[in-house]
Amino acid sequence: VQPVMGLLSDRFGRRPFVLLGSVALFVLAIPAFILINSNVIGLIFAGLLMLAVILNCFTGVMASTLPAMFPTHIRYSALAAAFNISVLVAGLTPTLAAWLVESSQNLMMPAYYLMVVAVVGLITGLTMKETANRPLKGATPAASDIQEAKEILVEHYDNIEQKIDDIDHEIADLQAKRTRLVQQHPRIDE
Repeated sequence: VQPVMGLLSDRFGRRPFVLLGSVALFVLAIPAFILINSNVIGLIFAGLLMLAVILNCFTGVMASTLPAMFPTHIRYSALAAAFNISVLVAGLTPTLAAWLVESSQNLMMPAYYLMVVAVVGLITGLTMKETANRPLKGATPAASDIQEAKEILVEHYDNIEQKIDDIDHEIADLQAKRTRLVQQHPRIDE
């Protein structure tokens, strides 16, 4: 499932998969754990399969999303830090889930934990920038032949137009902010 999610994210974007996975995890965590706790082999498998497909919405896109979020000069360090933090959190998750179940005597605590994680994922998905089909920040383009070089030039031309539009929006926002400040402080000359 993971390569399929990655392939689809190349077409539709990474952000929709993070958002879809987060919503699905929040909505389906309890039904999945009900199936897992059913003591029926087929239903247990269905619950685990449901969680596996949902979690692949994240793992299928992270390998291409994370490097694109950092500029070249800090990419390696940022990815190393992100990886080690995720190992720490993921490594403690089974212990935390076992403690939650033991202290509450509620077998659904791992589902609630996943729901909290889903909310974090949803916030992340809403605030992250789309990285699909965009060049890596700070990376120089490289082409293996003339056709690929032409494609890179077209892609960078399209991105330059987007950057100019972004700068124009920033300028308009700054001008509006300046106007508001001048109106609030009449002693400032325009």
